[in-house]
Amino acid sequence: MTTLKPLALILAIVATISTTRAQTNEQKDHIPNTGSSAIGFVYNPISGIRANSMFQAGDFIGNAIAAQAASPFQMFILGEPMISLRYKYKLSQTTAFRASIGFSGANFNYKEYVLDDILLKIDPLTTEQVEDIIHFNMIGGGINVGLEFSGGTGNLRFNGGVGIVYNFGGGSTQFTYGNAMTRDNPAPGVIQLVDSLRMSGTYYDINLAMARPTKRYNIGLEHAFGITFDLGLEWFFAKNLSVGAGVNFTPLIFAIQPETYSEMEGFSMTDNRVLNFTRRISSGSNYLLYGTENIGVLVSFNYYF
Repeated sequence: MTTLKPLALILAIVATISTTRAQTNEQKDHIPNTGSSAIGFVYNPISGIRANSMFQAGDFIGNAIAAQAASPFQMFILGEPMISLRYKYKLSQTTAFRASIGFSGANFNYKEYVLDDILLKIDPLTTEQVEDIIHFNMIGGGINVGLEFSGGTGNLRFNGGVGIVYNFGGGSTQFTYGNAMTRDNPAPGVIQLVDSLRMSGTYYDINLAMARPTKRYNIGLEHAFGITFDLGLEWFFAKNLSVGAGVNFTPLIFAIQPETYSEMEGFSMTDNRVLNFTRRISSGSNYLLYGTENIGVLVSFNYYF
């Protein structure tokens, strides 16, 4: 229900302004003719709201980063682009072909303190700390091609659409540690978010005191294909100009995940030195996502010619 509140407010404003104009002035019909084209910008505020909400609590962003970093299936997030460029061509007065392309991304730097290992050996009761940092970045985009259907009278029109969506995305997670890995400190302390990503024991023929990730990444991009529907209003407030508001719904997505790797830093008890090696996390995956939770809000500004 939270997702629908911005849409309800936008639709109420559009409907109120349109009704007021109709009551106070004799409106001209600004509906474009068959054969007209339009270029417009589409803004999805839900993408921004979701990204900003991650900064409201340290635990939330930390959990999000940890989940992405540890998962062998997904190192980034695919979603509706925040801003898209859209083209429309009117096949008839009630039907239009449309295509849009958009991009989005995020960069998080999560910082957390952990006890200083050097001072801890000197004084077991010390409270001195150093800082671990998780750098998480992602970038993605999408292409949407489909048909739009409209109806109604006057300059306020109801519209709905169906389309095929192609999304792509990629990203990586990098780790910076406050406690250095050395001969005197072969198993340095790390923050709890990284603790589950550590490994120890025998790795191939290497006897590891401890190994921790320094970077996790995918070879290539994730690709996803889906079906999307939308429903909303478009108000032609002037000749060749319109604003729109609606809600979109993507109930089905099939995604292909590339290989996932992790660069590790470990202390070899055999060689008595720090080693850097690459560990294969996943050979690649695919998955089918379906449900009713993938809902977004679309606000658009369009110029017809």
